[in-house]
Amino acid sequence: MDARVVGVDIGGTGSRLRFSSGPRGVSYEVTGPPATVVDGRSTVPEVVRELCRGFARFGGRPRVSAAAVGMRGFRSMTQAGSLDPNRVHDILAEELRTSSTAVSSDAVTAHLGAIGAGSGATLAVGTGAVAVACDDVGRWHLADGMGPHVGDNGGGAWIGRRGLDAAARSMDGRRMGASPGLVRAAEEHFGRRERWTTVHDASLFAGFAPQVITAADYGDAACREILHEAARSLADGLCAVLGHPGVVPVAVTTGKLLMHAPTLRSLVVEHLLEKRADVRVQPSAGLPLDGALALARMLAAHPNAVQEHVPLLAVRIGSAPRLDDSITMPRVVLPVVRPPRDTAPPTSWALEVRSDDEWSADQAQEDRPTTASSAPSVSVGSSADAVVPLTGERLVVGRASRSRGVVPDIVCEDTGVSRRHCELTWMEGGWSVVDLGSANGTYVAARGDAVPTEPLRPGERRWLADGDRVYVGGSTCLTARAVTASVR
Repeated sequence: MDARVVGVDIGGTGSRLRFSSGPRGVSYEVTGPPATVVDGRSTVPEVVRELCRGFARFGGRPRVSAAAVGMRGFRSMTQAGSLDPNRVHDILAEELRTSSTAVSSDAVTAHLGAIGAGSGATLAVGTGAVAVACDDVGRWHLADGMGPHVGDNGGGAWIGRRGLDAAARSMDGRRMGASPGLVRAAEEHFGRRERWTTVHDASLFAGFAPQVITAADYGDAACREILHEAARSLADGLCAVLGHPGVVPVAVTTGKLLMHAPTLRSLVVEHLLEKRADVRVQPSAGLPLDGALALARMLAAHPNAVQEHVPLLAVRIGSAPRLDDSITMPRVVLPVVRPPRDTAPPTSWALEVRSDDEWSADQAQEDRPTTASSAPSVSVGSSADAVVPLTGERLVVGRASRSRGVVPDIVCEDTGVSRRHCELTWMEGGWSVVDLGSANGTYVAARGDAVPTEPLRPGERRWLADGDRVYVGGSTCLTARAVTASVR
């Protein structure tokens, strides 16, 4: 029987909880705010409680075998005294009714998600940046991940801060490192110039990083130098952890920033291989949230085999509050069951993007204020009917706004589509879709079913099988297409 486990990932720009009862069982996800430090105290415990209660509201309260939380800044917060891991253990035990819990740095969960429990190195880059390696006897080694005030060099906040500096240099007439092209974007993101000196929020800086990366892609010299410096620093961190005895020369890159910035990732790999030509760079197997689930599964299967590693990982195996077993707990109300496989597993996936007349007519009858009947187009082609290969691990579907720096992975020009409408995620060997809080909702229909009438609920994740249809906006239909080894 598959264990029921919960994994939590808390980053600088948001947080997620995922419940899983196995590859073919229920999968449910809840999103929440990022954690911050207020008056010297971390809000991580409050964020974890909010996520757990959100899960209980929408998913019921199934008995959980184990739970694990990975978070940005765990090491620095515990060492500074702004976070007590015991509070997080207590909340997990109380809200999820489990006696096996782990609270860790996201460096650990990023590594477990990207490369598994074996030896090798992982570079995780989001708001912050950390390189982590596990050697052949299970010892952990870190480089950076020291937070925005001391380190996190090359991370999203670091890039965003350097971009703001480049805009400021341009405004007061300095030439070295100045970027005139970033001035307007900086004013839109941070506000008037007079407010720039008051910006201290790492997540706000990180939110500006995509603008810097886009400017670099368009040839801005100052922004290109920022990216090169970031890549050199990130590659240096990887080299540092790969240099420890017993670390296999295998490296994986992961994290939201590298996932959506192929230019930066390519530069990191280039600088890494200049220093360590023997290193094999391989694709990431999963995300930090997948790593948190993997850690929870390890706790559920072998609770005594997962050892604490100060200051990266805190483990508790003990009693937890239990409700009266005679009480019948509600079932998970949003089951997301993966379709059974009766054929060979797909070797590749694609998304067929087209305009659907039936869906468009249905939306017109509903009289939705923001929908439109314009045919969709995607960034990979100019025709209304296009086939987009599904690659990577996370793909955002939405409508672009280049003035705001919003360029989703799959761009639909249908004006009823939100800027960030829904997200396709590769996990546990398949693709799934979740709505990102869109204005008009995300609708899913199985192959052969009628046009759907009810949208996905907040946090509901739906697995996709070959031929399943995802409807967004006023006229856009996205059809999942699977290609198996037997099909040529």
